[in-house]
Amino acid sequence: MSRNQVSKRNLSLISLSLLIALAVMAIALRPRAAQADEGVPFRGTLSVQFVGTQVCAIGDTNCTTCVNNSSFYVEAQGIANTSLGPLFVEVLKCYNPAGGPQGFGTYAGTLTTTAPNGKDSVTWAYSGKNDNAGDFYTFGPFSGTLTITGGTGKFANAHGSAAFTAASGPSFTATAFPGPPSPFSMAGTAFYSVEGTVLLQNAD
Repeated sequence: MSRNQVSKRNLSLISLSLLIALAVMAIALRPRAAQADEGVPFRGTLSVQFVGTQVCAIGDTNCTTCVNNSSFYVEAQGIANTSLGPLFVEVLKCYNPAGGPQGFGTYAGTLTTTAPNGKDSVTWAYSGKNDNAGDFYTFGPFSGTLTITGGTGKFANAHGSAAFTAASGPSFTATAFPGPPSPFSMAGTAFYSVEGTVLLQNAD
């Protein structure tokens, strides 16, 4: 084989290698369409009203277990404006007022977010803590994490987690108002900002 033929052959191989390399790079850098099984950003703001009690409804074992540990059982309900649309919110949690390394108080329970159709819902494990002791007027910040534990409807098989920062408004004790005795030890409002990632495997 002549020297010119060898050079041409080597040039052809080099050119082919460059074309293959460019093709691989083009595929790797091509923007991907979102897939149903990929995580998508989740953001939301929640506004809720809450009550806290040490008197449980008959048969409410979650409340009883909480209260028996010198804690308050808290239920909160409200509405959220989220990247998945508007959702109804229910928080069921146990508040330990002496919990945490600094004794500001901790929370553990569940958050359930439900679409207006009542069929599509996500259940989250809820863990949080008060960030400080609050001010004289009982305003106070708190924060924590949320981890998806289940879902229904189009949110079935959902996975993901989020972090929240929140603030509670003044909480009034049952003795603050005249009237018949109330089973609720405290009542007030809270506002949440939530950010995380949700994986919707059943998304269309």
